[in-house]
Amino acid sequence: MLEIQIIKIEDPGCLWARVLKGPGIQPDSPEEYENLRVKMNLFYHEVDLDVQKLKPAELKEGLVCVVFSLALKSWCRAVVESVFQGMVETQAWCLLVDHGDRIIVRADDVRTPLEKFLQLPFRVRRFKLAGIRPMTLQVPISENTADPSSTWDSSATKYLHNLLQGKMSTLVEAVLCETQAGCSAIELYLTINNTKVNCVYMTLFCHPQNTGLLMQFLNPDPLNPDQESLDAKVRFLLWRKYNGPNVAESYCWPAVARGFDTVLVSHSGDNPLSYIPPLLMLLQTVSVVSSLAARTGPTAVILCPGWEKVQTLLELLEDSKATYNLHPTSVLLGVDQEEPKKFKIPRNCQLLVTTPFTMMRLLDAQCFLFLRLCHLVLDEADVLYSQAPEQMSVILKHFQKVVSGEERSSCPRQIIAVGSRWSAGIEALVREHMIYPSVIITVMEEAALYGRVHQRVQLCLDCDKISVLLGSLDFHPPKPQKTLIITNSAEETEHVYKAVVNTAVFTLKAHEDVTDQFDFVIDQWRKDISRGTQVILVTTNDCLKALGIRDATCVVHYGFPSSPKLFGSRLFCMSEHFRNLSDMDHAESSSPAAQSVLLLSELNARHVCGVLRYLRRSGALLPPELLQFALGVQQAKEEQKTDRPLCSSLKSFGFCRDSTVCPDRHMINKSLDHPKHPDSGTVMVLPLCIKSANVYSGRIVSQKDDCYETLAAEMNAHYASERRCAVEVLKGELYAIQEENIYNRVRVMEVPEKGEQLFSSVTACFIDEGRTQEVKSHQLLQLPPQFQDLPGQAVELILCRAQPVDGEVDWNPKVTRAISQKIRGKLHQARVVMSVGNTVWVDPMVRMTRVPGLKTYINEYNVHAEILASGFGVNNPQHLELLKRVFQGDENASTLQHLTDDRFITNTQISLMFESPSSSSQQRVEVIEDVLTSKMRDLVSSHNAMESRQTPISPQNNSAVQCNGVLKDSDDDDSSEGSMNIVRLV
Repeated sequence: MLEIQIIKIEDPGCLWARVLKGPGIQPDSPEEYENLRVKMNLFYHEVDLDVQKLKPAELKEGLVCVVFSLALKSWCRAVVESVFQGMVETQAWCLLVDHGDRIIVRADDVRTPLEKFLQLPFRVRRFKLAGIRPMTLQVPISENTADPSSTWDSSATKYLHNLLQGKMSTLVEAVLCETQAGCSAIELYLTINNTKVNCVYMTLFCHPQNTGLLMQFLNPDPLNPDQESLDAKVRFLLWRKYNGPNVAESYCWPAVARGFDTVLVSHSGDNPLSYIPPLLMLLQTVSVVSSLAARTGPTAVILCPGWEKVQTLLELLEDSKATYNLHPTSVLLGVDQEEPKKFKIPRNCQLLVTTPFTMMRLLDAQCFLFLRLCHLVLDEADVLYSQAPEQMSVILKHFQKVVSGEERSSCPRQIIAVGSRWSAGIEALVREHMIYPSVIITVMEEAALYGRVHQRVQLCLDCDKISVLLGSLDFHPPKPQKTLIITNSAEETEHVYKAVVNTAVFTLKAHEDVTDQFDFVIDQWRKDISRGTQVILVTTNDCLKALGIRDATCVVHYGFPSSPKLFGSRLFCMSEHFRNLSDMDHAESSSPAAQSVLLLSELNARHVCGVLRYLRRSGALLPPELLQFALGVQQAKEEQKTDRPLCSSLKSFGFCRDSTVCPDRHMINKSLDHPKHPDSGTVMVLPLCIKSANVYSGRIVSQKDDCYETLAAEMNAHYASERRCAVEVLKGELYAIQEENIYNRVRVMEVPEKGEQLFSSVTACFIDEGRTQEVKSHQLLQLPPQFQDLPGQAVELILCRAQPVDGEVDWNPKVTRAISQKIRGKLHQARVVMSVGNTVWVDPMVRMTRVPGLKTYINEYNVHAEILASGFGVNNPQHLELLKRVFQGDENASTLQHLTDDRFITNTQISLMFESPSSSSQQRVEVIEDVLTSKMRDLVSSHNAMESRQTPISPQNNSAVQCNGVLKDSDDDDSSEGSMNIVRLV
C-alpha cells in the first residue's frame, strides 16, 4: 500500500501525483527539490553562460530537458511530448515533470540538463484508475455507427475531482496494478468518514533501467590497474591513484612543456605530478646543446623543502619509465665542510633532486658542478622562500649567471615555481628572474594577494552591523565605484537592501528568489558611471557565479565567509582590478584599486586567528585590540587540549612547528605532568627504543637494588617450568611475551576484529622498554598477578640541545640509524636537568668505559657530540630555557607574533586563561565560546568608543593597475580543485 498526494487531475485516465510513502520507496525531501530549483536557476541564469553549448542537438519527442516557466518564474525539468511548427518558429509541448503542468516553449529556449540535475527522480508521476474506461461514444459524420472513445466525459472528471479533492477525503492510498507507456494503473483507496472506498492507484513515471544505463554511460567502470594490456606508464599512474590532470595542471602542463617560465599556485601545489610529466617530456625531447655536452653537472635541478620530499620525489622519478635515460639522482649533505668537497655528481645524471641548503654547500665547495644547468624547479616554492630565503637568492643569482653567457644563447632556460600559496619571495622571483612568465593561480584567496587587494577589518557587534556598514560607505567617492555587499542568505540580502536603498544611493539586489531579474541587474551594473557615483549591489554567495561580476572595486563581507574558498570567490569579483606583475612600470608605484572590507562581529570570534594570519600576509594594518583578542582566542583553544599529551616537538626542541594544527598540548597540566622521576642528579640510563636522534625510551638503572632485574629473573624462572598461553586477549590487560631468551611484559593497546586469518595480531606496548609493535595473539602468555605489581619501567629520555639541520621538522633517518646502532642496549651516564610526568630531559649523556686493570673510567663518546658530528644535527642552546618558560607559564611578548606568522606558528608561551577544572570537555568548550563572545563584545564596545566615526570606503588617490591577463572560469565540479576560477597571466 502506497500513500500518494494528488497534484493534478486531468481525467480518470490521467492523474498526476507524488508518492509520499511506500515499501521500498524513498520519501522525497522538499528541501532537496528546493535546492535543485535554486541550483538550476543560478546555473541557467548565468550571464556569461554559453547557451549554444546547452542546446540539444535534436529536439524530439521524449527528450528530457530544462525549460523556463513564466508562471513559476523558474527553470524546470521537463519532457518533450511533441514538437510542432508554429507560425514563426519550431515549438515544443513540454511536460514539467516536477509540477505536472504542460507549457509551450520555443525550440531555442530548450536547454540540455546537466548530469547533477538528474540525480533526483521526477517528483510528479502519471497514474490512471485501473479496471475502468470512458463510456463516451464517438460518432463519425460519414458513418452511422458509434464507436467507444478514449476521451473522458467532463462529468466523470468533475466527480473524481470532487471525490479526491473534497473535504470528505482524508487519506489517499493505492495499490499498483500494471505500468504501460509510462502510466501506472492503480487501485485507489480513499478514507471517507472512517470508511475506506476502493478507487485505483499509481506507479512511477520514470524507467529505472534507462536511468541505470545513463549513469553507466556517464560513470564507466574504472580501469583495472593490474590489467596486462595497459601501457606501463598508465599502470604507473593508476597505481598512484592519479585520475588525470586537474584544472590547474591543464593550464600548467602546456606552459612547462613549451619551456616557458611558469608559476603555479594551487591546492595541489605540493604534488610533484603538477609539473613532473611535462618536465620529463621536455627533458626527453630537448637534446643537450653541443656547447654544453663537454661540461659537467645536471641539466635540471629540483629544489625541495626537506629530505622527506627529496626521497619521495626520487622514488616517483625512479618508478617512472620515462626517466631511464635521465638517471635522476638525489643528494643530501650535512654541515660537514669536507663532505661537499668530496661529492661527485654522476656524469650521466641529467636530473638532480636536492634541497637549497645542500645545493648552497655544493656551490660553495664546487661551483663548476652546475655548468650545464638549464632548468631550475622550485618544489613548494612558498615553503622554500620561508625556510631558506638567503640560499634561494644565492642559487637564483648563480643560475642567472650560468644561463646568461654568450655561449648559452641557443640553450633552453627555464624556471618553474610550484606552491600552494603566493608569497613575497615568489613575487620577487617573477620580477627579477623570470622572462615572460606564465602565472597560473587557482586558489582565489591567493590570487587576491597577487592582485594586491587592500584588506580592511571593521569590528562591530552583530546588532550594529547595519549602522557600521552604512557609516563605512562613501556615497560620493572621488572616482566611480562599484561596491558588492555579500550576505549569507536571501533574508539577509533583503534586510541589507532595505537599509541601503533608503540612503538614496542607486542600489541593486540579487538572490536565489529573484533569478529572473538577473539580466536586468547585470545590465544596470555594467553601465558606465561617472565620477562621484556609487553603485551598490547586495547579493548572496550562491549568486556570485551566476552574476559573473569581475569589475567590482570594493567587496563588503556583511556575512562572514564560512571557508577560505568562499572568501576567495568573493574577492575574485574584483579580478579586473587585480595588479599584474607584467606591468613593471606601474606595479610598484600604484595603489590598490580593489578593496575588501570584512565586518567582524562577536559571532565570528573563533575565526579571528585565521583572519589575522591572512591579513598579515596581505600587508594590512592590524588593529592592536584585535591582536590582543587573538591572543586570548589562542589561549582559549589551548585550554581545550588539557587532556591531550604534551606536544612531542615542544618536548624535543622547545617549540612547536605549527600549534594551529597540532592536536597536542602546549602547556602544563599539573594533574598529568606531575614528575615521576628526580629532576636533577646523575643517573645511569639504558636506551632500548630509539625513536629519533635525541628521543629514546629505556630504563633508569638503579646502581644499588634494581627491581626490574629481580622481576626479570623471577619471570624467567616461572616460565621455564610453566607456560600458559592467553585464552582471551583483552584490550588494556597485561601479558607476557618471549623474545629469544627474555620474557617481556606487554599491555595490549588494540585488538582488531578477527577475520578469516588463522593467527590474528594485536598492538602491544612493551611497558618496560617503551616500544609499541604488533605481535601475534597466540604468542601472548598469561602474566601471574605477582608480576603485575611493579609499574612499567619505561621512561622517555630526551637529550637536550640538539635539533635537525637546516630547520628540518624531523630527523634524517641516516643520523637516527647511526645513533641507534651506537647507543641501543648500552648503559650511559646522564645528568638529569628536568623531569615532567614520565619524561626526563638529560644533558649530557655519555658512554663510560672502564680501563682494563684499573678503577678508572673514561668517556668513550658523548651522544650530543655524535649527533653534531654526523652533519645532520646542530646545536639548540635555547632548548632548556624555552622549556622552562613554558612549564613556568611565562607569557612571552613574541607569542602574538608567532600566532600571526604565516610560516611556522608556535605557541610555546601560552598559559591557561580561562580555568574550569571541574567542567567536562564539552562544558569547557561551551564556557570558552561564551567567554570569547563576551570579550569580543567588550572589545568592540571599547573600540567604538575610541573612534568617533567610521573610515569611509573609497578608492585610493593614486591610479590603479588594470590586470591585462586572461581570466578563465571552470565549470568542472568534479575536478580535484572543485568549481573554481583561474587567474592566468601570460
